Amino acid sequence: MDFRQHFSPPDMLIVSSPAERKVSFAPIQNFKSAGVTLPIIDAGVIAPYGLAWDGPRSALYICDGSLKKIFRQTLKAVECISKLDCKGNAYQLLADGDKQVIVDNTQSQWASVDEKGNLYYSDKETRSINKINVEFIDMISDGLLLPKDLKKTTEPDAAGEEAAKESVEDDANATTPTAVTTPLPSIVQLYEADASKDVGTPAGVVASGPALYWANMAGGLSAGSVSYGKTNPRIKVVKEGDDQPSFPSAKLANNTASSFGIAVTKTNVVYTDQATNVWAASRGTGEVVALTKTMLKPRGIVWDGEETVYIADEEGNSVSSVPVGMLRANAPVTQALDIHGPFGVALVRPTDPIWNSLRVKHGESGANRIASVSALAMVFLSVILSTFA
Repeated sequence: MDFRQHFSPPDMLIVSSPAERKVSFAPIQNFKSAGVTLPIIDAGVIAPYGLAWDGPRSALYICDGSLKKIFRQTLKAVECISKLDCKGNAYQLLADGDKQVIVDNTQSQWASVDEKGNLYYSDKETRSINKINVEFIDMISDGLLLPKDLKKTTEPDAAGEEAAKESVEDDANATTPTAVTTPLPSIVQLYEADASKDVGTPAGVVASGPALYWANMAGGLSAGSVSYGKTNPRIKVVKEGDDQPSFPSAKLANNTASSFGIAVTKTNVVYTDQATNVWAASRGTGEVVALTKTMLKPRGIVWDGEETVYIADEEGNSVSSVPVGMLRANAPVTQALDIHGPFGVALVRPTDPIWNSLRVKHGESGANRIASVSALAMVFLSVILSTFA
């Protein structure tokens, strides 16, 4: 028997607050706060907006809209020795080392990370959806590369390069060996307004498997309230009347002119608009319903991996949970957390590797506790048997 299964850490909801200039966490159980909200980062940021959690690497990305940077901060989970250490919380999330600048000079408030660790973010100044491969992020983290060394590749250039690769790969009659070159460290503008009809001014972005979704904070009625493409597009598409190639994309919904936060579940895409609404669109049919119209200024959204999303209400000073298992209007809204001016949200799950050291510790102690209980039970049983002998 594996006794480590008895270790059950809570979900940890991470929330940014530009008004408070900090990033905090709170333990969550049964879709509500189960402890005290404590800061993780309360220095060195001015306007922390969007958050992205890279669970396999225990790294948090923070978009600072004022500093025009995207930071990467590795975290660790620690067990509180006494209740005074963490104001009653059993566990705490702490910064593990210094935060690092991964992207500099960008007007970004939204980011996402895929399962491989690649970073995606929107830039409202260049009106683009951008990607940095994890290998370049690792080089920056290891001090082998500076953010300023990342060159920017536009969508037409990137699409042209991919088309050239495909032409070589598809040429079965090619007899001359093609030289293999190592790609230069770069930020690739996968989708941008100047090349793609499905990009207005992008806001929230989320990678889900091979698909990449984004919300348009401006131009939603024409470019799409929510549009989508690929995280690794390979097919060249030439716009009519234009010899510049671009990557293929499409609109999922265009029911609102302005959308902000976005999350993708197994079957739906959930997004917020400029008013009080939270919408859900079917990934299969594009059908749209209003999950709720009761929030004041909904912004960041995160999916828990099952049947619930958490939504930051910036003017409502709260984060709420909403069930999303079914595409149903007027879903119940449960306030999960009180916090001043929340914007971005991320979720550390109990299965994330950040808990591994504590999982091992509790596995050993759990086995010892169970062994002790078993020994006491055997003593008690022997006493009972001797009484009736």
